[in-house]
Amino acid sequence: MDKKRREKTSLKTEIQNLKKINTLSVVTELIASKEQCGILSKKFQFLKQFGIGYFQTHQFEGLSITIFDVLFKQNLLLEGTLYDDFLEMSFLIEGEQIIKIEGVNQDLIYESQECYLLYLENIKGSISYRKRKRLKEVKIRMSIDFIKRHKLNEEYDIAEKYSLLQLQSNFLKPLCSKTQDILSEILTDQRKGLLKRLFLESKTLELIALKLETSSQETKTSSSLPTDNLVKKLYQVQHVVSSDLSIQYSIHQLSRQIGLNDFVLKKEFKVLFGKTIFEYATELRMEKAKQLLLHSKKPIYEISELVGYKNSTHFTAAFKKIEGITPKKYRNTSESEKT
Repeated sequence: MDKKRREKTSLKTEIQNLKKINTLSVVTELIASKEQCGILSKKFQFLKQFGIGYFQTHQFEGLSITIFDVLFKQNLLLEGTLYDDFLEMSFLIEGEQIIKIEGVNQDLIYESQECYLLYLENIKGSISYRKRKRLKEVKIRMSIDFIKRHKLNEEYDIAEKYSLLQLQSNFLKPLCSKTQDILSEILTDQRKGLLKRLFLESKTLELIALKLETSSQETKTSSSLPTDNLVKKLYQVQHVVSSDLSIQYSIHQLSRQIGLNDFVLKKEFKVLFGKTIFEYATELRMEKAKQLLLHSKKPIYEISELVGYKNSTHFTAAFKKIEGITPKKYRNTSESEKT
């Protein structure tokens, strides 16, 4: 029995003596509620015997965004039927869930650093949550009116392409670095009222656009893509590289951190992203360098350190090789064009 199968078996075995509920209100209490500029925001705290943490919701004009952050003390089973049709995006930043859906033969194991986009119609099922496991998730639901307002069905045939019965068990995808950046913005946002509404709707549309774009790219290259488990590891590599550009990781360091063979990592990263890890990292470094040159007064030696070059001479040479001019000339040219 391989490691993946053992983990799934262990997960199913542990979900015993479940506390069955049909709504989270049974195990939580409302601690805050506010309506401002048409956005209704509520925050619920989990009762101490069930977990440490909260979930909060923001609802307006056919859009519902729920954020979970809780460490469960008991195994919970949330059962129910959803009668409305809606588009749902979920991003599981941390945690594990077993999803059972009527009409789908096998249980779905939803794990950390995965996400999905689904069109759900009159769905019945359950979600199991594990005790001693932290759940950190962002879940977004869009009504039919929201879908029509943004012409998602007209342009992308959302209802058919992302129907659960059509996708079955392969709808779970790894979180990419761009998605994680957007989620981080949502989780740390402190806006209120109208600004909160505008911000959340714009980020929802950004996430949908990113998801549709990624799905389109995957369709074009599906025949050559690595296996799902390997893809997840490759997205982890992408996130490690992009999360701190001041660090220049070697292939060996990334391989050890993610748990992949050096050769496999290099080969499959290029298959998935169409460029080597070095090319990907350099592209990000140069884009960040250009932004800093254009929009900050930081000296070039400081910018070089921020994008992973300890020696500003090496940074200047790398920048000139790609952009055709030195960082100094790039900044001066841009400033002269403004005037």
